[in-house]
Amino acid sequence: MKENTKWLLFNITVVFAIYWAGNLLLWFPWSIDANLGIGLMLTIMPLLWGFGIYHCLIRYKGEKVLAGVIINSIIMLVIAVVSDYIFFGLIRGAMDDLYQPTTFYGYVFLTIMPFLELLFFKKLIIKKKCLLTAKSFISFGAIGLLSLLILIAIIKFDIKI
Repeated sequence: MKENTKWLLFNITVVFAIYWAGNLLLWFPWSIDANLGIGLMLTIMPLLWGFGIYHCLIRYKGEKVLAGVIINSIIMLVIAVVSDYIFFGLIRGAMDDLYQPTTFYGYVFLTIMPFLELLFFKKLIIKKKCLLTAKSFISFGAIGLLSLLILIAIIKFDIKI
């Protein structure tokens, strides 16, 4: 049971890190031009999410990888929805920008992405199983926290390039 809890917490940490690092990477291009931001989001974010999903799934200890994919998918959706509310509502005060059709398309894509990764990389995921270590938590957690703090500072102090 302890291993499952650690793995769930690791998933939350990875999704937190990818979400905030991705928003930090996209902030300046998006503020220069929305189309540039959208284009970069459609190319960069699937790679970042794929990287995060991979790191979560190779650390899953359950017998059936599909169960880990389902759990990972749910965690990703929940954290993304909550983080979007925090980012758009609390930090930016821009809830009108959030609930657009593209946001919901993004949620659907994010939900199915772990399944796509399993479909295309199942052998690699099963073959590359590794242990969940404190270093893994610290690395992803530090990236997420640092990205969030930098993004808050950029937005609150209205830093421009």
